[in-house]
Amino acid sequence: MGQLSVFDIIGPVMVGPSSSHTAGAQKLGLEFGRRVSGKVLRLEVTLFNSFADTGEGHGTNVAVVAGVLGISTEDEVMKQALSLARLRGMEVVFRRAYDAGRHPNSVELFAETTLGFFAGSGESLGGGMVSYRDVDLGSVAAHGPA
Repeated sequence: MGQLSVFDIIGPVMVGPSSSHTAGAQKLGLEFGRRVSGKVLRLEVTLFNSFADTGEGHGTNVAVVAGVLGISTEDEVMKQALSLARLRGMEVVFRRAYDAGRHPNSVELFAETTLGFFAGSGESLGGGMVSYRDVDLGSVAAHGPA
């Protein structure tokens, strides 16, 4: 990791309440959304561990969807992300899971779009910093809509 800026230490400018559970979740959704091609028809979001426990209270669920939609952490519209997703014809499914082997603030994302299937996962590391990676589905048969 390079030199830290003051914004890495105090956290991002954001709609709150939490840099890990809101801003970090939004950034994970944004990274996923940048890699998805086509119109998202169905989005599956699995929140793990601490994300699962506090997801609704801290807006983690809304923040992930806002990121997928390309909404900034600074934009108050972020709070309406679930309604905006419905207006765009996107079905959103949330799941909670627990896995002691995962980072406390972990998420898995799966999208069915007009152009195929996409998956990604990541962790919110604190202060709005994240670690994201694409997941290779191998084949559509390996993971289809639940």
